[in-house]
Amino acid sequence: MQVVPALISGGVERGTLEIAKKIVDSKNISFVISSGGPLVDALKKAGSEHITMNVASKNPLTILRNVSKIIKVIRDNDVDIIHVRSRAPAWSCCMAAKATGATLITTFHGIYNFKSWIKKYYNSVMTEGKRIIAVSNFVKKHIMDNYRVDESKITVIHRGVNHKAFEQKKLSAEKLSRFREKYNVPAGSKVILLPSRVTAWKGHMVLIDAINKIKDLDFYCIIAGDLAKHPGYVARIKDKIKKYKVQHRVQLFGNEPDIMALYGISDIVLSTSVEPEAFGRTIIEAQSMEKMVIATNIGGACETIINDKTGFHVAVGDCEDLANKIRHCLSIIGTDEAKTITTNARKIAQEKFSLDCMLNSTLAVYDEMS
Repeated sequence: MQVVPALISGGVERGTLEIAKKIVDSKNISFVISSGGPLVDALKKAGSEHITMNVASKNPLTILRNVSKIIKVIRDNDVDIIHVRSRAPAWSCCMAAKATGATLITTFHGIYNFKSWIKKYYNSVMTEGKRIIAVSNFVKKHIMDNYRVDESKITVIHRGVNHKAFEQKKLSAEKLSRFREKYNVPAGSKVILLPSRVTAWKGHMVLIDAINKIKDLDFYCIIAGDLAKHPGYVARIKDKIKKYKVQHRVQLFGNEPDIMALYGISDIVLSTSVEPEAFGRTIIEAQSMEKMVIATNIGGACETIINDKTGFHVAVGDCEDLANKIRHCLSIIGTDEAKTITTNARKIAQEKFSLDCMLNSTLAVYDEMS
């Protein structure tokens, strides 16, 4: 039984659905507890059962009330394993597992920051699993550095991509043309893409500074992400774009549901985060699409890119370094050098970061712990 706060959107939620389908395909019974969301229908179509419960709440009383409800689900359905992926529901699941004898597995999908002992204690519930899954070696190190955990309890399972789906040749010329028009791409221009949440630690300001240094080159940069959540930050980005007079070089757009098509029209994909990513799924998605990738050399990106072989690393917050790497990538587009890099990137991503590998490794943990 998997437990997540909600089934709205995002990598954690997609992973939950993928694991649920794999469980069903393996002739086992899958349950997911969440507070609901648009992905519930897809979950049910995959053959999993869904139980609606307010496990997204951080209210201590709600967390306590959920304990008895989860205990009932466990006992009514002979649940052997509870796999929880978030802190608030983890508190309920931890208590329910102790009461029933079910095996608790937790996944650290990110780095949980803390500035006080209370916050650290709240986070520490994620270390209570009999097995802890970390989505990268970087996350494993974070756990080891900050919590008293036996290393043998931690299993690293990188996030995976369906490489059969993320393939450039799956996109028709007509669709690519339509998307270039949708995103106002000038005819003949090379496309740079930054797909990310529009929040300060994702490094948009560093990118705009870099673009200003190479605005003499022929390229078009698309920044794609939710523009509504942080309007003040979006306004600051737009102000900097106007200040540098680079409106013809970079434009902001909202979330794109068809991310494959957006990768498809891109030549270079960026990850400019100024704080470490736990993993960075967009990097391996872009590599699967055989795009050149540039990412800051921190966090999970150190595991997904071999510098100068499958992509390029840049120093954190260094707009000069970023500008130079973009300039270099633009100069080699269409060459054998670029083809070698992108081919290697897809090959290694297929070997190390495949959806099948992620699913099989997760079910192997279930089998080991059951």
